[in-house]
Amino acid sequence: MHRELLPRWSVPPARPGLTTNQVDVWRIGLGQGRHAPAQGQRGYAHRALQRILAVYLACRPDDLRLCRHAGGKPYLADPRRSIEFNLSHSRDTALVAISKSFQVGIDIESWRTIGNPLRLARRVMSAAELAELEALPGQDRCAHFLRLWTRMEARQKALGLGVFSRPADPARLASFDFRPDGDAYASLALSPSAGDPELRFLEYVPL
Repeated sequence: MHRELLPRWSVPPARPGLTTNQVDVWRIGLGQGRHAPAQGQRGYAHRALQRILAVYLACRPDDLRLCRHAGGKPYLADPRRSIEFNLSHSRDTALVAISKSFQVGIDIESWRTIGNPLRLARRVMSAAELAELEALPGQDRCAHFLRLWTRMEARQKALGLGVFSRPADPARLASFDFRPDGDAYASLALSPSAGDPELRFLEYVPL
């Protein structure tokens, strides 16, 4: 299943909670130039992730210890704290996906020129996605490559796979594309793909 979304970002409730069928997507502003966070954008994004997780788990951010699977996907070291999450950041925006029922993967890519999108697409994309890209005129390939790349990387991340490891089967995951801001592309992937998940888009407010 694949869908295009037009997200409506809202201020999160004090206690967001999670229903069985719910997936929350958080948008984190990282700033640029003199507005950039003092600890660096990557560090700020990871600290924001810990704070977001702590809200759901009713604990202090410093009580959470994050580990990584072999494919790079983060998880909580304490197995008693069962929650699925994923993080991606690009330039001045980060995205976090949270669920307690789905394996989640999320990816964001800021607009940039790709010199030879077909060469990279042949390494990582499905035959159908590659055909989509090849059918486009050259001037349209870059933007569509970024859409397909986020879709592919979100799938891989949902299943804890590296970008260049065995490809996830697109038919086995639900995929949702959206634009988190004016010059970025993003995709959310969920496994299993069954059902109609309730998606909520939340704006991170720094503490």
